[in-house]
Amino acid sequence: MSSLSQSRSYPLLLLLATGMTLGMAPPFARIATQSGIPVISFAFWQYLLGGLLLLALAMLTGARPPLRHLRFYAISGLITLALPNVLIFLAVARIGAGLPSIAYAFPAMLTYAFALMLSMEKLIWTRAAGIGLGVVGILMILLPRTGPISDADLPWMLLAMLAPVSLAAGNIYRTRYWPKDAPPLALASGTLLGAAGWLLMASLVVHGGLYLPSTTAPADWVLAAAGLFACLSFIPYFELQRVAGPVYLSQIGYVMAATSLGIGHFVFGERYGLLVWSAVIVIIAGILLVNRRPAQN
Repeated sequence: MSSLSQSRSYPLLLLLATGMTLGMAPPFARIATQSGIPVISFAFWQYLLGGLLLLALAMLTGARPPLRHLRFYAISGLITLALPNVLIFLAVARIGAGLPSIAYAFPAMLTYAFALMLSMEKLIWTRAAGIGLGVVGILMILLPRTGPISDADLPWMLLAMLAPVSLAAGNIYRTRYWPKDAPPLALASGTLLGAAGWLLMASLVVHGGLYLPSTTAPADWVLAAAGLFACLSFIPYFELQRVAGPVYLSQIGYVMAATSLGIGHFVFGERYGLLVWSAVIVIIAGILLVNRRPAQN
């Protein structure tokens, strides 16, 4: 494991593992909402179960989340998970699992811009070009009037596009206020449980209650599956931020978008034209270009 963590490919492996597991969330959200589970309740159970699994793993490995970092868990949970994912899941419930997930790709551009303004990153043209390629790929899908997004779907897509600002702010916040005395696993579990706390309050305010799983509801398996994948995704997520920084981390959105598009096509039968798949290739090229920069350790 130590030799792997020293490898130049280590950040890329973390990036792919994180993006592919997080990319399962929109398809799971689609299954849940089609089965009558409210979006906010779905997100709550996803992060509560994922956070509890991570907490158990943290306790077993001696990485207990320090209670003195409650403010970090609360803020990180809100702007990294609770707010952006509810916005995207609302769009998923209306227009499918694939296209709204494209919003996950935009935090890379915004994170880099924020990091440059805050002097957290230097301008490196290969990295900027790679992120720019990713943005071009996304715009190939969003801009054409004859593209895959109809006029009726556009308001929901625009709602989803509010999420990247919150995600980018979360990337910067976690880097600037990263507790030095807490291991990544502890921060991951605290952040997921922090998000669950916000979502519980939102569900009580918006719906007057919380959807409770039942052994007789056939679709409730999706809550357990989403919680498991949340756990699996945030183990490499915080490790990736530790070893590679916020801008490199923000590229997980490209992998998430490609993963969700693929699942939407092959599992749910969502149809995308040549333009969408060409855009995915452009996005992958952007990731490879950014990866040419040596990882920061």
